Amino acid sequence: MEMKSHTRRNVLKGAAAGAAIIFSPSIVRAQTREIFIGGPGIPGLTNGLFPLIEKKHNIKVLFEGTNSLVNFEKMQANKSRPNMTLVMMDDPVLVMADRENLIQRLPSDLSNLADVPDSAKPRGGMWVNWCQPMASFAYNTKAVKEAPTSYADAWSDKYRDRIVLVSMRITQAIVPLLAATNLATGAPLAQCLPLWREGIPKLKALRPNILQISSNYAQAQQLNETGECDILMSPDSRSTLLRKSQGAPVDQAYPREGLFAMPAGVALVKGGPNEELGRIFLNEMMSPETQAYIAQSFFSRPTNSKTVLPASLKFPDLIPLDWGYFAENRNQMIEIFEREISAR
Repeated sequence: MEMKSHTRRNVLKGAAAGAAIIFSPSIVRAQTREIFIGGPGIPGLTNGLFPLIEKKHNIKVLFEGTNSLVNFEKMQANKSRPNMTLVMMDDPVLVMADRENLIQRLPSDLSNLADVPDSAKPRGGMWVNWCQPMASFAYNTKAVKEAPTSYADAWSDKYRDRIVLVSMRITQAIVPLLAATNLATGAPLAQCLPLWREGIPKLKALRPNILQISSNYAQAQQLNETGECDILMSPDSRSTLLRKSQGAPVDQAYPREGLFAMPAGVALVKGGPNEELGRIFLNEMMSPETQAYIAQSFFSRPTNSKTVLPASLKFPDLIPLDWGYFAENRNQMIEIFEREISAR
């Protein structure tokens, strides 16, 4: 008898649970209106941009902030059962993700993509650049009273042991390499990427001025802010101008040779969960209104041509780079950089 009674109770429990699901559709909706985004661990996403879109579209974002290569490795490991809906990565890593069939082409019916130029929709629209951070180099405003006006300034004797250079394993390290190539060849920065090997001897000549070569981006920024180095080569505007706005004694240089457009891409993961919600989220991210918010919050040029910015916010023309070429040559760049520049 006891066994029968116990079974009956279990059946009733199950029936009650089923009834709760049937008569509480809001619970089901709440559980399913979630997307998982993998992206950079930068300020302003989880405490600014994401809540803005979540509230507007009743979407809950689960986010894991880490660097692009780590997310790429996770996508590879989970290829048969993807758990990310969207991924935010540097373009060179998105090139790799595309080659391994880990992302899918963006749908043509996303209305806001029509106002984004093809140059910001790489590889025929496999992903879209949600903004274009500016990259040159940062300087400590207490130590450097007059803003540097040329990349060549970094080679001046006055900066001996006063420069922190980021490792070639960080995407922004392409900036000092191409600055060195420009100085070595005289070619415009926009034409320097295929000539990068010619810049290695010039970058090597910077070694007397290099205090440290850092693979820890946050630590390098801290050294610049505390005045332990005068110049940091090279972060981008998302970090430098954010910290400036928060009162840190740093600023971004605007060399006459030009500033680079850094890659900031967002893509749909192939076979990822809740794809329709991912599309809604991405389309909202690219709307003129949200793009204006992004420009002001991330100190980066918007990519939607219909974005209206306040008169106080202006961005210079930026130099685009061929990130496909960069992805193909990155390992060689790292190998030569670590042999010729990092080795002492």
